[in-house]
Amino acid sequence: MNKIIILLAIVTILPCHAFGQDVPNYEISINGQTYDISLGRDYQIKSDSGEKLHFKVNKKAVMTYKNGYISFQHKSDLAISSTDLGNGIRQIMTNTAVGTLVLIQEYSTMNPTAMVNLMLQELTKEQINYGYKMQKETHSKALMDGTKLRGLRATLKYNEEEEYWTVSAYGKKDRGLLVITKIDKEYLSTEKNIIDLMWETLQIEL
Repeated sequence: MNKIIILLAIVTILPCHAFGQDVPNYEISINGQTYDISLGRDYQIKSDSGEKLHFKVNKKAVMTYKNGYISFQHKSDLAISSTDLGNGIRQIMTNTAVGTLVLIQEYSTMNPTAMVNLMLQELTKEQINYGYKMQKETHSKALMDGTKLRGLRATLKYNEEEEYWTVSAYGKKDRGLLVITKIDKEYLSTEKNIIDLMWETLQIEL
């Protein structure tokens, strides 16, 4: 409790030692004053009474996204975008440089469970037009609380290339969501954990 009071009584904030070329891309606001800081860097705080405290701000390896109907965990080096598409649809997405994708669409005015096949067709039509061959099968995924999502899993092949897509749905009378994932065969060993973490931690509140 004393430390909290001291933090609110900040009069100076100084880096304890220099770190060369690190860039202060973050801000911290204390008692109405804003200071630039860098992650992982030690700072010194001095209170009105002269007592010194040291602090460091670190980014967690795994972070939690929570908004609307859902929450899930993701690696902190992946950016999560949330976009209002209009007509009661919100899209949450993260993807990597090599194309591994997690995309969730929340629907607040309709149940999207009947849209699984249409969504899969729209997502893969460019590959199909290019010459990829697609095999589809039914797909289901049970969350930790027992909630079950159902949909389709598709494998797209072209020469030596292979892509794996899933479109899963869960809904009630006038609302619901679609969960879409995509990963290339060559990145299964390095990026499948991104998709696995989302499924292992996904929670839905409808």
